[in-house]
Amino acid sequence: MPVLPENLGLATDLLLHAEIGSVESTDRYLVVRTPQAPDYFFGNMLVLRDRPSAADINRLEDDFARLVGVPPSIAHRTFTWSEKDAGTVNLNAFVERGYDATLCRVLSATPDQIRPAAAHANLEVRAFHSQHDWDDWAAMQLADMPDPANPTSQRYMAHQQIAHKSLIDRGFGAWWGAFIDGEQVGSLGLFFFGRIGRFQAVITSKQHRNQRICKTLVSAVIRATAGSADRLVMVADENYHAGKIYASLGFAQHGRLGSVCQEPAPA
Repeated sequence: MPVLPENLGLATDLLLHAEIGSVESTDRYLVVRTPQAPDYFFGNMLVLRDRPSAADINRLEDDFARLVGVPPSIAHRTFTWSEKDAGTVNLNAFVERGYDATLCRVLSATPDQIRPAAAHANLEVRAFHSQHDWDDWAAMQLADMPDPANPTSQRYMAHQQIAHKSLIDRGFGAWWGAFIDGEQVGSLGLFFFGRIGRFQAVITSKQHRNQRICKTLVSAVIRATAGSADRLVMVADENYHAGKIYASLGFAQHGRLGSVCQEPAPA
């Protein structure tokens, strides 16, 4: 495994990728590959040392083709990096080239910094234990995507289910669901690497949002896994409200992640 970056969000991402695919160090990049899942945009990417500029685009695209792949097997391009600037980030040159640009907050907390949330009265929180749980999870995740019927999205979700189950079977953690009267209304993954716990894909179903389900779920999972980690890590899109929810539980920002992704053109 290459030397990990100090950014806890990126470091735990790479630890996950190393378990379900491969992470290779080159002179300029960390190269992430998931050969069995070419539609996994953030599982086949280049990790950069710094934020790229407009002058870098052609070189990056050439290097991506050489190190990660080209159509038809790899039909996207993804680049990510640890963002060192706390201010506004200009990625317009990439957006104009057809990339989606995302900035994420890396949030972390020690277990004793977590503030218990007022629980949702009717919520049951438990680890997944059946294929039915996973089927409901996949349906909720797909419903949150722009085009749930897109074959690329379907293949991506199928791979994610296989990858998560593999990590669970090898003892890295569990996937947890929030249930009301037996209906799955939220879920998250929590995997452990040494004494660091990394949350994955925290989601609440659209019709159950703003009902304290996310806070209750995260708090309950932290209690259920008490003693397993010295530090807990979340990554949240800066333009999404979830970061405020995690901050209210005691998570604080410790860095940012930047990324640009050019998805395949519609068939």
